[in-house]
Amino acid sequence: MDPNTFPARSGLINDVLEGQLKTLLAKLTAPVAFTCIVDDGEKSTEMAALVNHIASLSDQLSVRFLAPGDDPALDNALDASLLPATAVGSQRMVFHGVPGGKEITAFASAILTAGNAAKALDKYTLKDIAKIAKPMTLQLCVSLGCAHCSQLVAAAHRIAWENTNVTAHMIDANLYPELVQKLNIQRVPLTVINGKDAFPGGKTMAELTTLLAKYKG
Repeated sequence: MDPNTFPARSGLINDVLEGQLKTLLAKLTAPVAFTCIVDDGEKSTEMAALVNHIASLSDQLSVRFLAPGDDPALDNALDASLLPATAVGSQRMVFHGVPGGKEITAFASAILTAGNAAKALDKYTLKDIAKIAKPMTLQLCVSLGCAHCSQLVAAAHRIAWENTNVTAHMIDANLYPELVQKLNIQRVPLTVINGKDAFPGGKTMAELTTLLAKYKG
């Protein structure tokens, strides 16, 4: 795999969106690295183009491409069974698939969070997030056209950034039929905790924080 063969620009980013992203990315005060595990598939190429394009809009952004097997520990952390897998600034904020459509908002939110440019959370919210005491992995099964899905992903990633016990993976359910069958996904958004307990529907950050803090699984 040669990263130099990936496209430098993405068809998902038009001139208007590029301008909006530049405005947002100008707020970054800390470097943010995209870590992408990709193969030679169509969706991996699309994701590579997306992160290359976005990274070109700010000096604070960088991209690292790996093939499955290059770093077994990273394969495990990012779950390389679902490619493409992309971490934003932290191995706890992960995207599986290409976050186009409504999910571009969640992707931008993750960048701002990692780049120390997201809106500060109030002390009460931070205190509630700190109550999440058990390590847990969230699979956020979404559709790219779903606004509630994007809001859920952004909330989960912010929680994961603030609390090292939480890892959150956005999953474009349309790309992984075997996972859909395994988890019996009937509708989205769906939050799956530790691969076994599923909670349907959109959730605010407060609702998701409460769910995770009280989770007994």
